[in-house]
Order: sequence, then structure tokens, then C-alpha cells
Amino acid sequence: MRYAFEKKVMSFIREQELIASGDRILIGLSGGADSVCLLAVLQRLAVELSVELGAFHVNHGIRGTEAERDEAFSAELCKGFGMPFFSVKENVPDRAAEWQVGTEEAGRRVRYEAAERIAREHNYSKIALAHHRNDVAETLLFHLFRGSSVAGLASIPAKRDKVIRPLLCCEREEIEAYLEAAGLSFCTDATNGETEYTRNKIRHRIVAYAKEEINTGAVRHMAQAAAELAETEDFLAKETEAVCNAAKELTDGFEVSVTALTEKHKVLQRRVVYSLIGRTAGTRKDITKEHVEAVLGLLDGQSGKRISLPYGVTAGRDFDCLFLKKEREAAEEAVPECCPVKVPGNYPLGTAGEFLRFRIFSYQKNEEIPKNEYTKWFDYDKIRGTLCLRTYCQGDRLGLSVGSKTVKSVWVEHKVPAEERNRRVLLADEEQVLWIPGVRCCDNYRVDAGTTTVLEVLRNGGEIDGSEC
Repeated sequence: MRYAFEKKVMSFIREQELIASGDRILIGLSGGADSVCLLAVLQRLAVELSVELGAFHVNHGIRGTEAERDEAFSAELCKGFGMPFFSVKENVPDRAAEWQVGTEEAGRRVRYEAAERIAREHNYSKIALAHHRNDVAETLLFHLFRGSSVAGLASIPAKRDKVIRPLLCCEREEIEAYLEAAGLSFCTDATNGETEYTRNKIRHRIVAYAKEEINTGAVRHMAQAAAELAETEDFLAKETEAVCNAAKELTDGFEVSVTALTEKHKVLQRRVVYSLIGRTAGTRKDITKEHVEAVLGLLDGQSGKRISLPYGVTAGRDFDCLFLKKEREAAEEAVPECCPVKVPGNYPLGTAGEFLRFRIFSYQKNEEIPKNEYTKWFDYDKIRGTLCLRTYCQGDRLGLSVGSKTVKSVWVEHKVPAEERNRRVLLADEEQVLWIPGVRCCDNYRVDAGTTTVLEVLRNGGEIDGSEC
């Protein structure tokens, strides 16, 4: 039985390309059945996979002596397996109050933050979590009941960035059977049997009923549906991006052909409008289906009609043009003439609601450098004098691999309208411009083999639409 289970997990790892030879994998270990199973299976497969393993545990500061027991058990288990163990203690109720979220959500954030920090500090290339098919089914229902897009119903992915989930091919009963066959003990969280938390209600009252009274394969079928929805979401996301990229970018928004948009399926129309509202506003928070439908109503309306949306965004139709524009006043007030940057710290970008977050950390050799619009890394030791956020100055230059280029010529290349340039915020030191947000970075401050300290700049906290599970 143990061999069949391990073979199943190995096949899933290879099928989903979760692990590469030479990976250093950090395993989330709560001490519960799921995480103990993940630890044991990866330990058994480690030689065949050619990987190194470590584990981390988060004490949430909620269950008193029971939490201390779980931590001690996890530490002893790792000692027995001969692998590194990292422990973090955090007061989750305090974090929940600070962040104004529920205890479940605060705990999730704390765990992911701890995992990312430990992986970075100890050079782990992957973070393995013990989610399984039952978690997929429960998350699908949780998002469905609360109201969700296709992305939310796609539930939990097998991999996202560094995070991998090798047990998504297994159900909870299989995990418990494996542990019994292997003679492995685990800790039981007393709160798992309570129905105070929403997910526990779904697990014990809804999923259990579905398996017992409707179909014994309910969990498997819901997991299959979630996988198909994930593929559907991936396709729709690419189609949406293609249409949005074809939209004309304005000084303060976007415009798209009414004819071109009405030729698309209604599903794609909604997604495109939602995305363009978010890009114009600088955030998708509080943008609802009602706002999207109101904009779509302009497609059948008369030329000249206008509607108001959140964050000072106006949508309207002029002949065959559907446009979304944002009022400029709030953005102009936020633009700093020259604002010295203290690290760590948060600073307004110059568009209402947008900000830059700065921090520094030690660079681990061969660490993967982010390649997205929202996260930028610079070699901190190359910065000269005071770092600041400011508006354009005559003669500003951007360093290249060879030589440099004027910021003005960069703007021309990227078709930044002349009337907008003096409102753009630049990140600069006392010698040159490091970054024109949304346009391009300099080349000679890049992280390289000689880098020891990284300056990380996150646009809007580095968040990309969608949520982790």
C-alpha cells in the first residue's frame, strides 16, 4: 500500500513538473496527518528526486499547550529524519486585529510570509505544502458560496511560483491509510472537529454529507471540476490579456473599439472591461459586477453617454470608441517634487491608491530574480547618495549596459504623452534615474553575481490579481 501511494505521488510530481533535480525543498509541517504524510513521502522519494529537504513550523499562538506540543512533535520528527527544522512563533489573533481580517486569513498570511522568509534566508528553491483533494473540494465550495469568479472556483493550484503541492492527487482517506501502514503518528488539532470556522462547517457538514448521501466519489469529482476550471481560467486569462493589450493606452486611461469588443463573447467582454477598469483605477478592489455591466451597457448606448465609477474613473462612449479615464487632480497632488526614500518604507507613486514599498535583504547567489511589472530588484551597494522619488529634471538619464540614454528619449520610445511626463514619478539616486515605473529600469544597477544586498521595490505591495489558497 505504501509503495502504491508513493508511486502515485511521484507520478503526479512528474506529470505536473513540480520538482527538478537539485531542488532544495522547504516543507510546511504542522504536525498534523497531512503534513506528516508529505514529509514522510518526500523523504522516501528524496534520493530518486535528487533533492534536499527541510521543514518549517508556525506556532500560531492560539492553542496554548497543544500548540507547544505540536511544535515539539514536529521538531522531534525532523530530528528523526535528519533534516533541518525551522520554527516561527506568531500571535495570529494580534495580526488578525492589526490587518482587520479573520483569524483563518491572518493565519494563512502568517504561514506564507514565514515560508517565503525562511526559504529566502536558507536558499530553498521550493516550498511544499500538504494540500490534498479534500482541500480542493472544500475551497471550491467555500469560494462558490461566497461568490467567486472562475479563478476562485479553480481552487488550489498544484504549483504557483515557488509553492508546490505534491499531495493534490490524494484524498484524506488515502493519507490516513498511508500513515497507518507506515506506522507514523501525528498530532490532532482539537479545533479541526469544531464547526466554528467556515471551512470546518463545509468539511464536516457539507462534504461529508455529499460523500455519504450523494456520491462516494464527490471529492474526486469536485477536484476534477476544479482542474478543468483552472485550465479554462488559463485560456480566458490569455484571451483577455490579448484584447487588453490591443486597447489604446491614453494619458489617463484606455480606449477600445466598440465594434471590436462587441465581436467578442459576452464572457470575454466582461473580463476585458473588468481588467481595463482595474488598470485605469490602479486597483480592482471594490470593482463589482454591477460596475462592469454598467460599462457594457454603453456598448448599446448612444455616443456621448458617460457613467461614473469608483476611484474617480469615468467610462463613456464616443462614436465607435469606448473609453475609461481617471481624473487627474488627485494624482497630481500626490506627485512629490523630491521625496527622500527611507528603507524600509511605503511611498505614494503619484496615482491615487498606488504606492511603492521599499525593503532591503541579503542576496542569495543564484536566487531567481523577479521578472514582472510589480517587483524590481536593484543592487543596493551601487546606489550613490540619497535615494529619492521625484519628478523629471532636465537632463535626467537612465543607465544602460553600455552608456546611457536620456529619460526624455525613453519616454518617446515608449510613447508616453508629453503632457503626462512631468507628472510621472521617477526613482533616482544622486547620479541617475534607477526606474521609471511602468516604463523601464536602468541596466547598471541590476543584481548580478557580485551583489550582496538587494533593494526590493514593490509596486502596490507587489500584489498580482488573485489570491493564494
